[in-house]
Amino acid sequence: MAKIFTVASGKGGVGKSTFCANIALSLEKLNKKVLLIDGDVCLRSLDLLLSVDEMVVYDWLDVLENRCDKDKARLFFSDNIQLLPAPSEYPENMTCELFGSLLSQYRDEYDYIFIDSPAGTGALPLCFAQCADTCLAVATPDEISARAACVLGNQLTAKGIKEENLRLIINRFDEKCVKKGKMLNADDMIDRTYIRLLGIIPEEPDLMCSSVTGKQLFDYSDAKTAFDNIAGRITGKEIPLIL
Repeated sequence: MAKIFTVASGKGGVGKSTFCANIALSLEKLNKKVLLIDGDVCLRSLDLLLSVDEMVVYDWLDVLENRCDKDKARLFFSDNIQLLPAPSEYPENMTCELFGSLLSQYRDEYDYIFIDSPAGTGALPLCFAQCADTCLAVATPDEISARAACVLGNQLTAKGIKEENLRLIINRFDEKCVKKGKMLNADDMIDRTYIRLLGIIPEEPDLMCSSVTGKQLFDYSDAKTAFDNIAGRITGKEIPLIL
């Protein structure tokens, strides 16, 4: 049975979708089967990141509303990575119970399911988080993003999500900028968000390029190593929290 992660953020532009695509690739290297669910309704980006956008016919709302079965909606990026595209319009009357029924149709077929949530603390992001086993809060190392992640964490705990089921991903970490005092360090981010750290992904031009070209990161890149380390921690390995 799959462990379900919601990948969320208090503000947009922090790299949630890029994180989802790359963590799936790292987990695939560990022979894990991953389902990515694009929850960013209307905006939608995972099909572009995985270069399967021309294959999209159905989405997860079609499955919920019985316009197609669960198999027709899935797109195959590889044997071990599949995608459920997001609908192009906001689903009316969405509830946690209804979305949970969608997850239950796929949960037995995968090791991990990642829901790429819309930014913010609206009804849909909170619903996705409540349906997951763990919520990963993605933030960049700046005051605005840290405050937004803190607000997100407070909203989630108010909805009954336990603090131990919230984990922080610091994305686009530039050590040179941190040393110059232009960005927050890891301890600052933890202190400001009150969320336990799962991993740090360094700033890297190739990561930005991969998010707009669909090209995979080189295995020897620092960012790829960071994703591999996070994937290892997700699977239960003891890996030190260092860059």
